[in-house]
Amino acid sequence: STGSLSPPSSSITVLSGGREPTAPGAPVKEPRYRHPVKALAALTLLVACAPAVPGTVVASRGDTADGWLENGARLQDRGPGFERARPGESTRFGTPRLVSALERAAADVARVHPGGAPLRIGDLSWPRGGRHPRHGSHRNGRDADLLFYATDLAGRPVPARGWVAFDREGVGVAPEEHGGDVRLFDDARNWWLVRSLLLDDAAAVQWLFVSRGLKARLLRWASRHETSRDAIFRASWVLHQPSRGNPHADHVHVRVFCTPRGLATGCRDRGPRWPWLREAVEKPALAGPGLTDAALLRALLGPPAASQSAAMRSAAAEASASAAR
Repeated sequence: STGSLSPPSSSITVLSGGREPTAPGAPVKEPRYRHPVKALAALTLLVACAPAVPGTVVASRGDTADGWLENGARLQDRGPGFERARPGESTRFGTPRLVSALERAAADVARVHPGGAPLRIGDLSWPRGGRHPRHGSHRNGRDADLLFYATDLAGRPVPARGWVAFDREGVGVAPEEHGGDVRLFDDARNWWLVRSLLLDDAAAVQWLFVSRGLKARLLRWASRHETSRDAIFRASWVLHQPSRGNPHADHVHVRVFCTPRGLATGCRDRGPRWPWLREAVEKPALAGPGLTDAALLRALLGPPAASQSAAMRSAAAEASASAAR
């Protein structure tokens, strides 16, 4: 049961960790640290405390604002329903959960709304995560930026582009240096993207950062066209404008939860855990059926010796006879 569909209170305070983005294709500056000694000491402590993982195992360490990534999954330059906004850069790495969620959502939008421009996917993380010059987050493979689907004034789908911020009426104007053309927010495709991400429990989406105006617009569209009450309920909580920084009127920032195994190897979540994702977030998937108590004891201690087995059978028989009396 999802309860009431009324929008949540705005009392939740959360930071996306985002900074104002730079223009696509702009040179990336090497990160500079104000306090290199403190930064080195903090990194040494983190590395010393984090459990080691094999070289082929993906590990998302720390949180999105101060972590790093090991053996991340690589997002291709293009795939069914999507293309990368910066194909020449290596900011394409994330956890397998994030990368596969983006691929499934983009393909789902293309299936339901064929004939449109592909979803353009911006920054994820560097190959090893860590500090990103365009973002305060995106450090441990759990963040991704997606440009909004758009149309021209005649309603025809057009390729998404950066630097186009949409107002609550769904109108966006590119800066003069980027052409100055007018775009309209594609309500149908953008809602279906949100819907696909939120109803995909394997994606385990924690936040979709968007401006308040676009959140209101998406929920209005959903109230008229969406048949899934769960999708509307989840969107009313997960769509959120960060408390500080970029309001996210020109892109949606996706953040996924740590996996249960990730939590065991140093990944850290901040913020609420949604009740509909309790299984995906808190309980690791088991390969095959679970073990019984007896099977678990055999796996841990080995098979009992013959004398022990006889003693155990004798004790069990006596217990049964006593219970019968």
